[in-house]
Amino acid sequence: MNINLTQTNIAPLGQGSDSPKLINKLTDDVFKLTDNVSGKVKDLDVAFPDANNYWRIWARQLVINVCGGYVSPNTQALSARFTTVSIELLKIKKLTAWATSHHPDKPLTQWGEPECTAYVNALAFNKIDVAMHERFKEKELLAFGTIDNNLILLKATGTYYRKGFLNDGLLAHLPKDFTQMVLKQQVIDMGVDYVAWLKGGSYGRFPLEISMLLLSEAIEILRSPSTHLLQAYFRAQRGEFKLHPESVVFNGNAGSEPRLKLYLEGKALSKFQGLNQNLNNTIPHFANKVEEEYAKLQGLDKPLPLSDIFTLKGVKHVNELCLEVYDACIIVFLCLTGIRIHELSNVDADDYDIQVDGTWMFRTDINKTHFGCSEMRSMSGLVAEAAMILNDLSYVTKRDLPDEESTPLFGQYFKAAHFDTAPSAIKSKKLGISTNAMRNHIQKFYETLIEKHGEHLRKICENINPHGFRHCFSEFAIRRFDGDVLEAIRQHFRHRVGSSFTRAYTDDKGFDDIRQGAEHRYIKELLHRMVGEDAGDFTGAMALHVRREVNKMAFRTPGELDEFLNDLSNDFDSLKPHEFGFCLVLTETRHLSKCLDKKTGVPNLLDGCFELCSGCHHSFRSKKSNYDSVLRNVLSHEDFLERFPLRSSQHFKVSEQVVERGNKILDAME
Repeated sequence: MNINLTQTNIAPLGQGSDSPKLINKLTDDVFKLTDNVSGKVKDLDVAFPDANNYWRIWARQLVINVCGGYVSPNTQALSARFTTVSIELLKIKKLTAWATSHHPDKPLTQWGEPECTAYVNALAFNKIDVAMHERFKEKELLAFGTIDNNLILLKATGTYYRKGFLNDGLLAHLPKDFTQMVLKQQVIDMGVDYVAWLKGGSYGRFPLEISMLLLSEAIEILRSPSTHLLQAYFRAQRGEFKLHPESVVFNGNAGSEPRLKLYLEGKALSKFQGLNQNLNNTIPHFANKVEEEYAKLQGLDKPLPLSDIFTLKGVKHVNELCLEVYDACIIVFLCLTGIRIHELSNVDADDYDIQVDGTWMFRTDINKTHFGCSEMRSMSGLVAEAAMILNDLSYVTKRDLPDEESTPLFGQYFKAAHFDTAPSAIKSKKLGISTNAMRNHIQKFYETLIEKHGEHLRKICENINPHGFRHCFSEFAIRRFDGDVLEAIRQHFRHRVGSSFTRAYTDDKGFDDIRQGAEHRYIKELLHRMVGEDAGDFTGAMALHVRREVNKMAFRTPGELDEFLNDLSNDFDSLKPHEFGFCLVLTETRHLSKCLDKKTGVPNLLDGCFELCSGCHHSFRSKKSNYDSVLRNVLSHEDFLERFPLRSSQHFKVSEQVVERGNKILDAME
């Protein structure tokens, strides 16, 4: 390719090459740059080893333009802020390395949207191999600002070219939001919060197996005998027969044994009568209260003696255990509500009424906010369980306070200093948990998990980003009927997806992208399972369709199969999990959906039921996940047929069809 350097105001390759006065020639591998901040002359590496000769010379021209041109054409000196030029230099290295690899003989003036799209993709997913800091090499997706700034430089080459400052430049017109147009769907499919990514915040999704392990550990802590003992202890301490934790429960006066310990050991307390006439009578009542509450929480038929269950070793031990439980509660809230971390820190304990079914409903019809942060409208399942524990682990009564006082749900009132303290006395301190503190607690919880299960977890996920929990919520929700998901999680989500419980935090645009990404990833996962080792677990029309499509092809490597299934996943319109199976709508056969709304031509997936879906072209089932539910539906209709007297009615015929179809489904699962 011929380069006409004489058309620019930059010195051609040979001009003045013999003159000792000239520096920063286009043949130099190192430029001398005067840093206009420090005044020092610094070396700028412009060797561009990953570029061919054409792109190398062009890159040096671009560097000169980035520096603002030669300070003096007589010496070709360059002066600019060194740090700024260094940043631009890395962009130029990436551009020329990619251009050399993909379009070695194609000038920028001939580039169009296809070339620019390919370049943006390579940038975004860190596919351009040039010398850079190790921590940048490990990034799977670069920040939006980084990618867009590289594109800005590419566009600027067109301006330099038109002004005659550069021999080649991009002439193609790219829309202002070109980066978003190219990357949005791919970013969402990765499970990245697209809105957060655009804003430049923390947006990373951590792997499902890590979130599952975090939540499993949190649930284990919340339901442990140790936590139940803490709850029973604090319930007694807020009651009529409370005992001072330092002078009676865990320590004694003047170096003597704690009175509670003496009582549990069956020793006489009479010698202490002179100190407090009523205290010795209070201790047995306190013990009975702890025993009764512990029995309730453990589901025991009768209370156990406190001497058999009281394992609390002291004030410090209580604090440590409470902090562990608090951390577990944070994990449960973040995983199962979709709430943001700064919103969580503002939830008050007295904002909710507890319903008969255990659901915590927001008390007012007005959507109360704390400093602009919306409150959850309701809490149920594991979240309500965690909220109850947070209220229990306190020397201070957190709920039903007079004079419209309120305490943070995550307020830490479990220290001995809070014993027998009125809420009004500590209200000004608030003692909630800050956003930064929550971040630290989350990482600490993960570090404890690594200590328990091994360093291999760190290789899967080095750090836990709180924003990633919003992805956890979507992943768990879409998998709520999957047999591979922890039973406690499935029970939690079974009847709550789509309720006010979830809508408060899942109706915003950012969460739509998260939910869409989770759905697309789950579709890909299910397709791979349908044709892989779990193929025998899946039955139904759509499972057969997928296997037929795969059987039409001949794959030489597992990678080819993966690529085919990833492409196939784009043919599906949506996925809707049910307790009795899955609805996977193929775009080209959407009109065949049993739940099709004839007016709109769109399947109404929310109307799905076993009677309707079991005969639909888009349905399939997993024996591991759905067998029990299908069996329950069949047995229910069989019971109806036995009891219903009008055998000629339409209801009777529908149930007959359901039983027949259901039995075929069960037979296929065997």
